Amino acid sequence: MAAFTIDMSSPLRASAFTSDLGGPGGGTHGPGEWYNHFGMDLGAPAGSEVRAAFDGHITRLNPHIPSTDTSGSYGAEVFVRAHNDRMGGFYTHITNVPSALAIGSTVSRGDRLGDVMAFPGVPTHVHWALVEIIGGLPGGTYKGVNLHGSFVAATRSDSTLAVTFHQNGSAPAAI
Repeated sequence: MAAFTIDMSSPLRASAFTSDLGGPGGGTHGPGEWYNHFGMDLGAPAGSEVRAAFDGHITRLNPHIPSTDTSGSYGAEVFVRAHNDRMGGFYTHITNVPSALAIGSTVSRGDRLGDVMAFPGVPTHVHWALVEIIGGLPGGTYKGVNLHGSFVAATRSDSTLAVTFHQNGSAPAAI
C-alpha cells in the first residue's frame, strides 16, 4: 500500500500546555497495547479543551462514568481513525465530551472532543497515542508510533505537522 501524508496538530492549544509528562516507554507507558505503550501525556489545566488532531471519524467512544474511574484509568476514551482507515489516535483522561459525538461521527482537525479531566493524585493531562494501520482496514496490522518529540514541539508552538506514514513498518516522518 502506498505511503500517505496527513496534516496533524496537537490535541491541546499551546496556551493550555503546561508540561511534557512523558511519552512512549516512559512512566506507565510500558509494553502492551499500542494505546498504552505509545501514549504521550501532555499536561494541561483541568477544563482545557482537547481537540481532534486530524480529520477522521470516531470508531469507539467510551463515555466518562465516574464510578468506574481508577488511579490508572479515568475519564472518557475516544478513538478517531483517519478517513483512509490507515492511521488512528486514542485520547483519554477527558470529560465533557460533546453530546453530538458518537461512533461514526466525523471530526475535523481542531474540533472539540472534550476537556482535560482532573483526578486526585495525578497531574492533569491528556493521554494521546497514535497508531499506523499497515495495509489499512479491514485486516491491517496495528503498529503504535512514537511521534512524542514532534508533538511536544508542535504543542508548544501551535504548529501543524505534515506526517507521512510509509505503510511498510518504518517510523513515520513528521515535518
